[in-house]
Amino acid sequence: MPKVITVTEMVRSFSDIVGQVQYRGETFNIKKGRNIVARIMPVKASNTIAIKDLNEFFRNGPHLDKDDIDEFEKDINAVKSLKLQDWGNKWD
Repeated sequence: MPKVITVTEMVRSFSDIVGQVQYRGETFNIKKGRNIVARIMPVKASNTIAIKDLNEFFRNGPHLDKDDIDEFEKDINAVKSLKLQDWGNKWD
């Protein structure tokens, strides 16, 4: 839900508000008097997620079936085994 701020608050904190829009994907409704007169929001959907929203993201996100889980586990183990190999010092 968009945060409602006054025009005065917007002017006094413009840089901070633009930062919240850019980095957190937040939306602000700008109020003048009793009316909402403008909105500042991200131009495109954000590729980031706030830490506070992670639990909901994982709860509602896509879920893997048993075969996908098995394949994913194999892939992880393959990467781990590569990491454990002694590759030597490439600078020698």
